Amino acid sequence: MYQYNPRRRTAPGPAPLPNWSKLAKNDHVEVRFAQGAVASGTIDMIAADRSVFWLIRSNGAGRVMVCLGDDVSVTKAANAQPGRQRECSAA
Repeated sequence: MYQYNPRRRTAPGPAPLPNWSKLAKNDHVEVRFAQGAVASGTIDMIAADRSVFWLIRSNGAGRVMVCLGDDVSVTKAANAQPGRQRECSAA
């Protein structure tokens, strides 16, 4: 008889990025730290050599600096709201 296996229907997630050359400002990423903590959010600033970036956390916990030398795994995720941009009005 058929046994339901929920893992069978899930698509594999995006693979971690071995180098950060494809990352850019406003990319939505997930960072997994060696201690097991996970932070997801949007890249606020990134160095020209892509060795460090600042992440604005999605959960409102502020910013965190992530360095290439840290023991982290970075995965680029699809933007939560594609096409939506911040509007500014001059007063």
